[in-house]
Amino acid sequence: MSKFVPFDFNEEVIARFRSDHKIPVHFYNKDGQILIYSKEGASDAEIERLLRFVEQGIYYDVDDAHTLGLAKESREVPDGLSDVKLLTEQTAEELTRNTRELFDQLKQSSVTAVQTRRLSGQLTEVWNNFESQPEAMTGLVNIIDLMGSQESSYQVQLAVKRTVVAMAMKTRGLAAQSYRDRIRIQEMTGILMTSAMLCDIGNTKIKIPDHTPLTAEEMRMIRQHPLMSYMMLAHDPGISETIKHNVLCHHRPLRDGMKGNNYPETRFLRGRLTMLAEQYRNEPGRQHLADDISRQLSILDIDPPYEEDLNILALASEFASLTSDVPWRPAYSPRRAVEMIINNSFFTYTSRIVREFLDYVSISLCDNQKILSERDFIIVGARTRDERFFFEACQITNATRYQSKPGINRLATLSPVLRTEPKFHIAGFDLTSIKPDRRLAHYELAKDDSRHIVYYVNPEFDADLHGALMELTRRH
Repeated sequence: MSKFVPFDFNEEVIARFRSDHKIPVHFYNKDGQILIYSKEGASDAEIERLLRFVEQGIYYDVDDAHTLGLAKESREVPDGLSDVKLLTEQTAEELTRNTRELFDQLKQSSVTAVQTRRLSGQLTEVWNNFESQPEAMTGLVNIIDLMGSQESSYQVQLAVKRTVVAMAMKTRGLAAQSYRDRIRIQEMTGILMTSAMLCDIGNTKIKIPDHTPLTAEEMRMIRQHPLMSYMMLAHDPGISETIKHNVLCHHRPLRDGMKGNNYPETRFLRGRLTMLAEQYRNEPGRQHLADDISRQLSILDIDPPYEEDLNILALASEFASLTSDVPWRPAYSPRRAVEMIINNSFFTYTSRIVREFLDYVSISLCDNQKILSERDFIIVGARTRDERFFFEACQITNATRYQSKPGINRLATLSPVLRTEPKFHIAGFDLTSIKPDRRLAHYELAKDDSRHIVYYVNPEFDADLHGALMELTRRH
């Protein structure tokens, strides 16, 4: 069966077709129906007709890639994945333009339900184009490449990337759980995508620092942006409570009481919301604001053990930020960004969302490059039956596209070096604490729920630790 891939038209392509006086292959719609037939001796007018179909989407058969000059050099692609690019230049341009227009409007006003419905409709179209493709679950989520050619502010870039990554994580995660109700998936994904687009709108009202390190006051201001973003939505009862909750808590993926990097901190958030509710309750015409805030306080009281949307939003936000240029550093590569997310995960994310990110999306964001491969070193966190926790240095023996589930040999146990500034994080590992495992115990993480990956040992950035672990492998 043929596979149809979105075709990116540009002036160079059209000029080549005109110069050759031919349309070299058939072009199709997304359902595989021919829109334009191949033709030798094609006129300029016939070639121009191709442009009429660009907005609705125009596709080519992958078997024609060589004819179009699009075939890639042969390279290893992880089993079960494909090199099909799921997003087009047109999608990136439209998302960027719509986001820029929305953010420009928000510099002068808050969000309205009308804007939210319009935004939801635009994002539903993006999701439909993504999800309806045959390779939707296995193709490349190529948003990082596409955004490199878009002229836009850092905040616009961040919102677009976060929204697309969140969409891919939600869609692929639900499909992996055999969730086949398409309308329900569309509804759930639409709420998440709208939340992703709106969760940083509070930053349109403040001047973002363009340096590092941040002062304590600057850090405090930045960490209040979820509350500011929520307050730009709270006035309108037509905006979903779920979207408002997602925006308010998108940097709070961990359950209350766990040591970690949630912000705003629970006590501050509850106190601030309670104060605002009392203030608005006594102001004429603002009781609806007080009611909305009270509903959000009630949602905070529920405190479920796991909120998928918040976890997706937090992780997608970090990936988007790391892969974007900012005044104090250039963008990291997608692969390095994934490594950094793993290494930042212990105090920031639930192990479940890290596993789902690694298994369903990370490779596709990295042009089908594995992040974890055979012979790589990783650190896993392990929990015993009596709830003791320790860290194990391991070497990967086998790795598939499901990157959170490699086979590993345990080389040693060791102790982390923990830091609390500017946030809780593992700053490295104490090499003097290494205790070799003479048994070289083997585990398959696909069958072991007591262990999860918390750190990737990159030889370039962790040279001493990598060298110490290499020495252990030579002893065995």
